[in-house]
Amino acid sequence: MSKSSLARNLRPRNRNWPLMIAALIISGGSAKTSSIIMLAVTLALRGYKVRIFDFDHQRSASHIACAMDDLPAGQGTIYDLIHGAELDACSVPYRYVLKPERPDPADPTKTLAAEYREIDNLQIVPGSRKVKNFDTELTLEGNEFLIAWFRELAENYEGDDDVWLLDLPASLSKLAVSVLAAFQEEDEILPPVLVTSKEETDLKATFEELAEMNSTQNGRSRRKRTGPAIRHILMCGTPTAGYPDPEGDLTVASMEKRLGNHFQLHKIRWSKLIRQQHRRQAPVHAFGAKNAASIEDYNKVATALGFVDLNP
Repeated sequence: MSKSSLARNLRPRNRNWPLMIAALIISGGSAKTSSIIMLAVTLALRGYKVRIFDFDHQRSASHIACAMDDLPAGQGTIYDLIHGAELDACSVPYRYVLKPERPDPADPTKTLAAEYREIDNLQIVPGSRKVKNFDTELTLEGNEFLIAWFRELAENYEGDDDVWLLDLPASLSKLAVSVLAAFQEEDEILPPVLVTSKEETDLKATFEELAEMNSTQNGRSRRKRTGPAIRHILMCGTPTAGYPDPEGDLTVASMEKRLGNHFQLHKIRWSKLIRQQHRRQAPVHAFGAKNAASIEDYNKVATALGFVDLNP
């Protein structure tokens, strides 16, 4: 596997659907959602048209993106998309909290509603708890269409998105497999690994399960081969002088020794700002300094992935 990255072709093989990048590691409580949010906002600010798909039933990405706050009745979600609803009907603009709900200074008995600001070029398909039912539904008679639902969505796409970012659950469930089956070699799985020995081990399990998935999927179809690749790995929570962690240092050194010749490893420095995204319902870009470590680090990741800044 090559460590190099060139400027990305946003329509590889002249296909009609965008480049796809999925955050995946077989480990709960990792930095998948934080990484998807940071990368999505970074790319949108660079001028790319980005859409996030929240496949995790916990819906953390949707919470940070305020995609569950005050939405119109009947707003489509990822579950509706799976069952045939139109992509645009299941997407909402990405927004963040500018001012939270607060007491009205003119009348303490009243509350001022939260105020939001949208980020240009960025949409999200809100998550749904109902996706937990996917594996069961797939086994029911008459639901064979679910096997290839995401591939068909991609092949029938007629919009102008540049990249789709997918926040997948922490397992290779049938839902995750149905999504990754649409990936080609130019698409990418981006594992965010918290720098602990456990997550380093979980990364190894992720490699093994993906290899098994690819073998199974490609054995069934020679015409439409699936090929999600891992070229980059995020080492999240890397210790710094201000936030030392001997265990983290050991894990970083181990990963660099074992994986450094095969993958491009990216240090994402430990940041208290990253930890605030969920509570604030806003990305670091909205409340952190422009030179915040996390913003700098994900800018480097975006560049390494081949996304040059279209708004220099």
